[in-house]
Amino acid sequence: MLPSVAPVRDRPKGVDPVSTIVLVGGSFLGAWAWERVTPPLTSYGHELHPLTLTGFGDRAHLGSPDTTLTTHARDITAAIEYAGLREVTLVAHSYGGAPATIAAAAIPDRIARIVYLAAVLPEPGKSLFDGTPAPVVEAIMETVRDGRIPVMSDEVLDANFGEHGLTPEDRAWLRARGVGQPIGTYQDPAPADLSAAQRLPRTHIACAGDPPRPPDGLDMVTLDSGHWPMITAPVALARALDEAARS
Repeated sequence: MLPSVAPVRDRPKGVDPVSTIVLVGGSFLGAWAWERVTPPLTSYGHELHPLTLTGFGDRAHLGSPDTTLTTHARDITAAIEYAGLREVTLVAHSYGGAPATIAAAAIPDRIARIVYLAAVLPEPGKSLFDGTPAPVVEAIMETVRDGRIPVMSDEVLDANFGEHGLTPEDRAWLRARGVGQPIGTYQDPAPADLSAAQRLPRTHIACAGDPPRPPDGLDMVTLDSGHWPMITAPVALARALDEAARS
């Protein structure tokens, strides 16, 4: 059963949205992962664009060994440019922080703020694996099948994501739709210059249930949830995103 959410109120015709929010999920996730948080965000008056990156969700069939971090960054820039979006609040969860940063660096004039939700920030010129301890990389590589990292087992979830808050029903829902992560997305280096994204207003929403992580110097907000608040705490997350988008 889905958690209860705030009632949806359609925005009156002719009334401009409070803000335009583009939502990018983390590893294994597509636009579907935001289904529980979009009703309350819509009720606040925002225009929402949840994205599905190449290889996930209804675009799973497009994933291949050639799907990389660069591919996903281009997915985001293309979605924003072809929809003619400007003054975008770009929300990126977990892995999604990496391609979202690269995308924002490519089209900074279209981005009003980046909101990192328990997100990874890429290091210029480095892949996500470059900043990961070697034993962790080796453990991940041992799981790869057909060029994809499989959706996480209960053992992996419980060992690595603290008080994640996912119920058995949540896990079943996530796994029914989640798709393995193309390994190239973790191996592809980010561009050497990400300064255009780093100059944008940025907010980091940390999840209290996550294992501790060092501060990254961004405006920090802490949410009382585990790593997937769009699933486990959608109403609280919607409030936090509403505040960030209005700031």
